[in-house]
Amino acid sequence: MGISSTLSRVSSVAVVGATPIEGKVGYEILRNIIKSGFKGDIYPVNPKYESILGIKAWPSVSKLPKVPDIVVIAVPPPVVPGVLEESATKGVRLAVIITAGFKEAGNEVLEQRLRNVVRDYGIRVIGPNSAGVSIAGINLHASIEVVPDKGPIALMAQSGALGGVVISRLRDYSSGVSFFISLGNMMDVDVTDTLEYALEDGGTEAVIAYIEWLREGRRFLRVASKLTAVKPLSILKGGWGERSSEAVRSHTGGLTSSYQVFMAAAKKIGAYLAEDIDDLIEVCEVLRKLKDGLSGKRTLIVTNSGGLGVILASHLENSGLELPALSTTLRKSIAGACGKSPSGSNPIDFGGDAIIEQVATALTINELRKYYDAAVLAYVPTSAEGPEKLYRVISSVYSDFTLPTIVYVDGEGSEQVVKYVSKAAPAVTSSRIAARALNALYERYVYLSRIGKH
Repeated sequence: MGISSTLSRVSSVAVVGATPIEGKVGYEILRNIIKSGFKGDIYPVNPKYESILGIKAWPSVSKLPKVPDIVVIAVPPPVVPGVLEESATKGVRLAVIITAGFKEAGNEVLEQRLRNVVRDYGIRVIGPNSAGVSIAGINLHASIEVVPDKGPIALMAQSGALGGVVISRLRDYSSGVSFFISLGNMMDVDVTDTLEYALEDGGTEAVIAYIEWLREGRRFLRVASKLTAVKPLSILKGGWGERSSEAVRSHTGGLTSSYQVFMAAAKKIGAYLAEDIDDLIEVCEVLRKLKDGLSGKRTLIVTNSGGLGVILASHLENSGLELPALSTTLRKSIAGACGKSPSGSNPIDFGGDAIIEQVATALTINELRKYYDAAVLAYVPTSAEGPEKLYRVISSVYSDFTLPTIVYVDGEGSEQVVKYVSKAAPAVTSSRIAARALNALYERYVYLSRIGKH
């Protein structure tokens, strides 16, 4: 039984271990469910209390007035197997186990008891050692992590806290989460199950996954290939070397494959393999917004900073991108349209006294598409140009850009500018990530062409 049918139709949730004591996990989860605006039935389960946070409490799962769609379990480890079996007997289809202290802590016997319940009753389990789940479409945030903004990115992670970091960072790009699943030890529900859910979820446009290890490699490749044919997948792999692989065993209790094998697998399925969190998020957003990819590597850099353009050009060239020189004819066309002549041949630099209207207008010249496949607008905001103005100008002209364009903003206040500009255009925060994003777009085009999607 897959998890898609359950997660897409949740109308009730029970929290076993709910408590009115602030700071306790059971308190945080119940509070977050209420705070997120979930409209379904909420059942706090704790025999010590008549009510918790203003909601009637129940002594056990078996005493609940109806079968909840999801049971979230946050009780001490020795108690968890009994609660899980009680939930399964009640008819619950999905349990989320927040409690840690199982395989990742060397307690194989206790985790095996959970597997036995799954085997005997067919209940699906997320966790143990999970940070919970968040489903934007139904306003359900049953998690100890921060409440995410709603958005088009599905997030699955074998680290709850790292998932919380991604949720927070997505806000920096005016983006958010369609759903978040913290997989924990992945005792039952695994990465591939969540990819199946992402494939079917209409609110998901792209997927971010933090993966430390895989249980069924072939099934993962099969499902991930179906996903990447229609939605970009960006992966950050935990455990690159010997010491980091040992850290995986103590974190989620899994065994990681070699990084070289994982790199080959990612390439085969058309997924983007990131190197760090910023890279993961920014390239995912670029792939989502420029979903058709790039048919070639010829790139034009347009900037108001010669130095920034040179650094960017160096990163692009080092990563295999091409920087054809601007022709005399094109230069004249650009100067005429912008009312200002740029220097250089590629990058083309309008100088520090240029304004965003002039620099952006350069990318609306129709002839550019004959010589270039993509562009980067590299801009350092001046004191006279705030985030609102840059967003207003770029959003008004971006649809007129001749080429698929990435906006790279740097300098004072660039974080706020990126947040604004990201509403209108794909934006990155470094030359290195700009280069990786452009290559990822090209690789996506090649992959989609190979599978007949172009």
